[in-house]
Amino acid sequence: MNEPISSLQEQLIQAQAEIEQLRGDKLRLQQEVAKLRGKLRAGSTDNMSTKLKDALRE
Repeated sequence: MNEPISSLQEQLIQAQAEIEQLRGDKLRLQQEVAKLRGKLRAGSTDNMSTKLKDALRE
């Protein structure tokens, strides 16, 4: 626990940067989940792409 204050400050800055990155990731994931939930609510049973449908027909 005898680390110099400059080292501790650097660690704090790195931790804060990581927290900000994680908050950004969390926001992006929340938006993605909301979008996917919206698609589920729409009840779209026609989620397959045209190419996939064509391949299954053959």
